[in-house]
Amino acid sequence: MKYKSILLFLLFFILTNCGFEPIYSYKKSNFNIGEIEIDKKNKLNSILKNNLKNISNDKSQNKFDLIINSEKKKIISAKDTKGNAQLLTIIISVEVQIIKDNMVKNKKNFSQNFSYSNNSNKFDLAQYEKNIEKNLINKIIENINTYLLSL
Repeated sequence: MKYKSILLFLLFFILTNCGFEPIYSYKKSNFNIGEIEIDKKNKLNSILKNNLKNISNDKSQNKFDLIINSEKKKIISAKDTKGNAQLLTIIISVEVQIIKDNMVKNKKNFSQNFSYSNNSNKFDLAQYEKNIEKNLINKIIENINTYLLSL
């Protein structure tokens, strides 16, 4: 028990003094997202809106608004001899329009896809698809953040 507490203390001491900071820290963002308008009310747009608001730096002078339109497609990529789906692909695409001074400044599309095998257990398949969707959305948010930082 004593060794675990010493090891935990040393690990904490090393990590706090090594200069570790999150890559996409809001302190480093040089933009302020004023208003985020979404075209359709769906789960995907809501997740994008909430995450983009979190990375916005309210103290920045570089302020702009966003219009977001997202789409999720589930495509059957391959079928077996009986015609049942064997390989599926989820494609998530997001169109972001950057508005500054009531004019569209930039427009960019972000897209991520993932292929996976079908599963006979539909509950497990639905859970797996939720995890895939969550990972793809996180990748798109990282790409949007990187793009906005480059402006």
